[in-house]
Amino acid sequence: MRLLVPPARVLVRAPSWLGDFVACEPVLRALCERWTTDGCARMLTFAAPAPLLALLDGRFTGVLRVPVARGSDPDLDAWRGHDVALLLDGSWRSAWAAFRAGIPQRAAWASGGRAPLTTFAVSPALERGRVPLGLGVHGRDARRLPRPFAAACVELAGLLGLDVRDRVPRLEPDADALVRAAQRLRARGIDPDARFALVNAGGRNGSAKTADPDVLARVGRLSALPLVLVCGPGEESNARATLARLSGTSAVLLDDPVPHLPELLALLALASACITADSGPRHLAQALSKPVTVLYGPTDPRHSAEHAPNIRGLRAEIACGPCHREVCPLFGEAERACMRALAFADAGPERERSGYSRSQPASTPWRST
Repeated sequence: MRLLVPPARVLVRAPSWLGDFVACEPVLRALCERWTTDGCARMLTFAAPAPLLALLDGRFTGVLRVPVARGSDPDLDAWRGHDVALLLDGSWRSAWAAFRAGIPQRAAWASGGRAPLTTFAVSPALERGRVPLGLGVHGRDARRLPRPFAAACVELAGLLGLDVRDRVPRLEPDADALVRAAQRLRARGIDPDARFALVNAGGRNGSAKTADPDVLARVGRLSALPLVLVCGPGEESNARATLARLSGTSAVLLDDPVPHLPELLALLALASACITADSGPRHLAQALSKPVTVLYGPTDPRHSAEHAPNIRGLRAEIACGPCHREVCPLFGEAERACMRALAFADAGPERERSGYSRSQPASTPWRST
């Protein structure tokens, strides 16, 4: 089926989460290159939250950008008149909006109740209760096969006729953001032209995926580079706790104000390496081809295992994970053990950069509630 062919007017609803937004960049780039070659880039529309669209500043000339607030209904007037809607955000709300906007061809993954609202839907591959390649626990029901989101985006676009030749996500920092980032580093005593490691020390409060300050500090101390800590809005408490555990080092924290996404991308472009949980900033660093140490807590590394030659992953062997839960249902010593157990992992520089260092606590006597 060749729906993604110029001069069709195409709307792409990109994901609202940072990591997934970065993962779909090869599809956005391939669309822009093809439509630009045919002289009709103005026939493309990219819809996503405004902060994420800002990461594309200076690129994709001629493409219309339509901000969509996360959790809000899209502006149907901005969606009307398109021939094809490529829905990469996995949202029922977006499928409903494309249907109501009268877009005749609507493509998405057939899950979450979207299939009746689409004209082309692909069902995700499922696991049927087996232990997945030595990771995790037996599933009670059929569940999605853990696989890289970038690959899923490329496959869906390919089934619609788009040839995505370069499947590696790539981002470019804005020139003005680079200047601001360098000035901010100098103000904190960090030479932006020298080597330093950027540490993503933030994370949503209460999230099982947030890196533990003790673990972050331990991994950070193993680095021979000066450390620059960053966080997102509302994540300052975790970052400050990490900084407190790095007392006696040259670590600095950029939290007043916290960097917005274009500045964070610029800071990563200036950095020599990145240390982070399996979250959005990890994907920004990968899109800049930076060496990244990833602390895997409840997430399955297979979800982001594509295009990772510079990734060193730290993962604990835990009986209840990876569970992908946002909030850990356990308590006591078992609570967030998948993240806290990384304190025992070998994160030394001798590790294979593309491999995983695993740790195993002395005992794992807990069960999911």
